[in-house]
Amino acid sequence: MKHSAKVNDSILYPNATLYFFLALVVTWIGFSHSYFRNLAENDIFHHLHGAIAGGWIIVLMIQPLLYKQGKLALHRKIGKLAVYILFPLLILGGLKMIHSMLNNPSAYPPGATIMLAFLDFYSILMLLYFVYQAINKASQLQLHARYLSLTVLAMLPPAIGRMLFYIPWINSFEKSLNVSYSIIIIITGVLLLDDKKRGAIYPPYKIAMVLFLIQLISLNFVGQWQWWASLMTKFASL
Repeated sequence: MKHSAKVNDSILYPNATLYFFLALVVTWIGFSHSYFRNLAENDIFHHLHGAIAGGWIIVLMIQPLLYKQGKLALHRKIGKLAVYILFPLLILGGLKMIHSMLNNPSAYPPGATIMLAFLDFYSILMLLYFVYQAINKASQLQLHARYLSLTVLAMLPPAIGRMLFYIPWINSFEKSLNVSYSIIIIITGVLLLDDKKRGAIYPPYKIAMVLFLIQLISLNFVGQWQWWASLMTKFASL
């Protein structure tokens, strides 16, 4: 009992499971029209990618509960399975989705696939970095939890962007993307302020703020990068 109490006292985000659940709800709403209403029209790769991405968020929902209950052995076991099996599948699925998108440009606004490919590749690199750091800092709760939380923020913009189209003011593809990533930056800023209130600002959110800002700014210029368009043409031909 004493061990469990000690674990509970050290919980970083007591409501973490609720936050991750809200992220799952946002994802479901965002893709409700383009994916869930057209399940039969999507291929097996889209189904697998959606299930794996949802599975990753569900794991992050479960992990804080296990930690809070003092079930650290099970927490570590599930974490290892997620990192070494689920996460690689998530990355491979993301690459497959980029490849499919580049080979189906007619389904997107003109020039959108090049921009989206950049955003997706950038997000994949961020996910790799955040998960690597989470593994590397597994023994440091303050860093480990923050880096894993950031994986969800990196995954959310596609769902948020689709949700924004329900707002009349969001009437263009570019506006939706800019607002989506601005929302992620605002959320990161709120997390930084929360850290400040707790008395210490840790590196993960500061690093993420810079990375998200670069992503937001770059999306407005990537359409002018001929080298990127050429690189994506080569990737699409693989």
